[in-house]
Amino acid sequence: MQAELEAVQAACEKADSQAAMLTKQVANMESQLAEAQENVQDETRQKLAALSRQRQAEEEVANLKEQLEEDEESQKQLENKISFLTLQVCLHCVGDGRWLNANTD
Repeated sequence: MQAELEAVQAACEKADSQAAMLTKQVANMESQLAEAQENVQDETRQKLAALSRQRQAEEEVANLKEQLEEDEESQKQLENKISFLTLQVCLHCVGDGRWLNANTD
C-alpha cells in the first residue's frame, strides 16, 4: 500500500511538473503570438503608407504630365504667333519697300 501511495505521489509530482512546464510553454507561445501580431500590424501599416506614397507619386506624375502637355501647347501657340507676326513684319517691310532697299545697300 505504501508503494502504491508513493507511486501515486510520484505520478502527481510528475504531472504537476509537466503542467508547470506546459503553462510556461503556453505563456511563451502567447507572447510569441502577440509579437507576431504586432509585427503583422506594423507591416500592414508600412504597406498602407507605401501604397499611399505610391498613389501620391502617381498623382504627381500625372499632374506633371498634364502640365507638360499644357506647356507644350502654349509653346506651339507662341511659335505660331511668332511665325505669324514675323510674316506680317516681312510683308509690311516688302510693302513699304524697306526690305528691298535694305537688300540693295
